[in-house]
Amino acid sequence: MLLEGAADQTVDEALEDLWNLKIPLKATIFAWRLIKDKIPTKGNLRRRQVQLNDSLCPFCSRQEEEASHLFFNCPRIPPLWWESLSWTKTVGVFSPIPRHHYMQHLLILKGKNLQFRWKCCWVALTWSIGQHRNRIVFLNEAFNGSKLMDDAIFLVWSWFSQLEKGFAPPYNYWSTNLSIAFSV
Repeated sequence: MLLEGAADQTVDEALEDLWNLKIPLKATIFAWRLIKDKIPTKGNLRRRQVQLNDSLCPFCSRQEEEASHLFFNCPRIPPLWWESLSWTKTVGVFSPIPRHHYMQHLLILKGKNLQFRWKCCWVALTWSIGQHRNRIVFLNEAFNGSKLMDDAIFLVWSWFSQLEKGFAPPYNYWSTNLSIAFSV
């Protein structure tokens, strides 16, 4: 609750900073739309008078598909975020509000490099959740949390490999030792 007030004050700064990550533009646009709640979830489409046969979350089929549920609160998703906490060696409760969820680690992690890496991880994981959702909805694939996390980890590794000078760990080593990404 205390961090919530600080997060509101710096949302515009965080969104501006999001555009400076130098990750693929489609991932940046996706993250920006998620933070602004402009993702075409079934709930958002229904509010725009789009007729849908099913408005339930494709991961759990229990609640309406809203951004906060799909990306942060669906019972299948929190374990992925909890794993990301182990990388940063932090503890806490994740906010269900996308912009607060994005911001909360920026208030905890010290140093621009750690914050940069967290931002990239956050975008990669949310992007992977969105892509996994689309494969379930449009290709009738089954939910696979391990594959979803593997996709996000590979995405982060490929971005770091391109963006950071001297970043050279082989993927197999790096993906099994993710806390090294946040050790300085």
